[in-house]
Amino acid sequence: MNTKLTAKEEEIYKYLLKGLSYLEIANEMFIEKTTVITHIMNVYMKKLVGTRAELMAQRIEELEKEVKELKRTKCNTMAK
Repeated sequence: MNTKLTAKEEEIYKYLLKGLSYLEIANEMFIEKTTVITHIMNVYMKKLVGTRAELMAQRIEELEKEVKELKRTKCNTMAK
């Protein structure tokens, strides 16, 4: 299974992280709410989560790892 999000899924993923409801996402994207739900289910499957809360927790963990890596890189650069 391809785990890379499509452009539509990526857009919906960003709206989910911003806290928009399914209907708000549908209105923003000019698509049906049922289409949004289909894309959300695909996002959940690809991200291996079952809820929006799990999706957000996963994103927070990803960002924390990125921050740690940036700090490590900055420390290594300053030590030279």
